[in-house]
Amino acid sequence: MREIIIILPLIFGFLFGQLGKPDEWYNKLRKTRLNPPKIIFPIAWTILYILIGISYYLIINKLNLKKENGLLILMIIHLIINYSYTPLLFYFRQIFISAIICLITLILAIVLFKEFWKIDKSGIASYLLIPYIIWLIFANYLAWSLYYLN
Repeated sequence: MREIIIILPLIFGFLFGQLGKPDEWYNKLRKTRLNPPKIIFPIAWTILYILIGISYYLIINKLNLKKENGLLILMIIHLIINYSYTPLLFYFRQIFISAIICLITLILAIVLFKEFWKIDKSGIASYLLIPYIIWLIFANYLAWSLYYLN
């Protein structure tokens, strides 16, 4: 039953992604030259959410949930904050707040990387977060560029 954890980030990512999508407003905003084509985002996020799900699955299987539920709560908070970026930017059109959310998501991902490293001695759960952290560094560049250019 715990295997469902692997696809939950992907499912919720898709659902939250439906709350806001690039529209005419977003398309008119000035963007950095490094802004990738629109098709890259769903591909990248699908892969990243699967990696996050596997990482979470590995950690949850190692946790004593009665004693270590603080980490589980942090994992859930991390995903909720991550998911809030899309509707904040595309539906509510909050460029600055969405950039802050992007930065908080990166910080939480790094914290989770460190915490996972302590729990999973093989390091696999942490290693699975590396592409996500790299993407979040790039996403922060894009988010803050969007804010500064507009």
